[in-house]
This record gives sequence, structure tokens and C-alpha cells, in this order.
Amino acid sequence: MAVELAPKLSRRQVSAEGTRRALLDSAKECFATVGYDATSVATLTAHAGVSKGGFYRHFPDKKAVFEAVFSERLVVAAAGIEAANTRMRDRPVGAGLPIAGRAATEFVGLSLSDPIHRELLRQAPQALGPDRYQQIDDQYVLPALVALLTHMVQRGELISAMPVVTTAQLLLRVLCSGNTLICQAEDPHDVFGEVLTVLGVFFNGMTTPGLPVPQPRTSR
Repeated sequence: MAVELAPKLSRRQVSAEGTRRALLDSAKECFATVGYDATSVATLTAHAGVSKGGFYRHFPDKKAVFEAVFSERLVVAAAGIEAANTRMRDRPVGAGLPIAGRAATEFVGLSLSDPIHRELLRQAPQALGPDRYQQIDDQYVLPALVALLTHMVQRGELISAMPVVTTAQLLLRVLCSGNTLICQAEDPHDVFGEVLTVLGVFFNGMTTPGLPVPQPRTSR
């Protein structure tokens, strides 16, 4: 069988992608350390070793590069939900509930375990505006969440009358709000535990009667 190889990138394409990656890495570090407001385009380009012209060939402004960096973090978060969905395949009914509970724990846990994720999430509503912030959440995370809940309904683990898309939208708001509360808390670990308690209540209302309700847990 013939193997089709991906087209080889030209030297110019490689250079362009390298420039964009350098700008994203610089932005991620600058936003996480000194903050969005204190970071200028000049700061980003100097830290990346890229000219201002190189910056504007990739991004129209600072907000656009923040959106790109933030979107990358949401891709990582969505991947955890997709992985949970995959782990449920060929597992007995009921086994998907603790898998989903663990995925929820890991999603909000990123605010504790990943300092860059925590800072970007804390700054995103102000940097992007609340409407755009929600749109990006919906674009990158909502499809994975809808797929997970749909799969669980089909497995008989969630009540069949549940409107999946609306439930996924509400659950995503709970998850994102929980992350924001953790980021802003004086004691993030305490708030993390409280958020997990709320998520347990949320899952309790969705779970098919007679099945064990997942209880997201954490330890210090």
C-alpha cells in the first residue's frame, strides 16, 4: 500500500511557523508573569526576539495573541474530556460515572496544577471581554462536553429526558465559573473542594436513578 506523505513545508513556511510559535511562547510567559495589562507588543517582541513587523504579520494586536494563547489552553482542557469519553468505550454501565467525575476534577484542577493556565484564565474575562471569553469556551470545550454527555445518555448512565446541549452549556458555565473562583480565592484549595462538592450535586441531578453518583474528590 502506498503511503501518502504530508507536503513538506518550505523554508519560508517553517520560518513563519517558528516566528508565530516564538510569539505565542513569549506571550504565554509574559501574560503569566507580569499580566496582560503590563505587557506591551514591544515587550512581547523583545522577549521573543522577533521584530514588530514579524508580530503584525501574525497578529493584529495584543488581544489577538492573548486569544490564541488562551485557546491553546482550552484545547488541552477539552482533550481531557475527550479522553474520558474514549475511556468509557466497552466499559460496563455505571463505569462511565466515575470517569466523568474524574474528568471534571481534572478540568477544574488545572487552576491549581498549572500556574500558566490559572493566570490566563484569571485574566481572560478582562482581556477578551465576557462575551468573547464565553464564545471561545463554547468553541473549544462545548463540543467535547456535548459528546461526552450524549455518550453517557446512550449508555444509560444519565437520564434520557435530559436536554443534552442545554445541560452541557450549563455544566460548562459551572466548570468555568468554578475555575474562576479558584483562581481568585485566597485559599484556592478550599474553594477547589467546594467547587467539587457543587459538581457532585450537579451530577446527582443528571444520573440515572439506581446508579452510584460520582463524587469528585481531591486531597491536599
